[in-house]
Amino acid sequence: RRELAWRFPDAAMLAARTSIASTSALSAAPSSSAHRHANSRRALVVTAASKKKDVRLQVTLECTEQRESGAMGMSRYITQKNRRNTSGRMELMKYNPFLRKHTLHRELKK
Repeated sequence: RRELAWRFPDAAMLAARTSIASTSALSAAPSSSAHRHANSRRALVVTAASKKKDVRLQVTLECTEQRESGAMGMSRYITQKNRRNTSGRMELMKYNPFLRKHTLHRELKK
């Protein structure tokens, strides 16, 4: 088994997992190193709990001057904001490549 584990680690893990599934939880200590390794690897797997409300939101910023002028194209940026620190609408001066200058960009409604 050690030779198999060295050449094909995935095959050894699969063999160890099938032997784990076939034995009961109350059995004695595992006999092979691959079996012990599979147990330690399985203990390290952590599942993430689902969040109710994400604190960091992905927001879209759109140019206000370009919307009013009716120029071709639309300058939009995607960024993140912290809901706790910035509860209102976000406003940033960003570069608009269509107008070739820095303009005010406001957060869009979702």
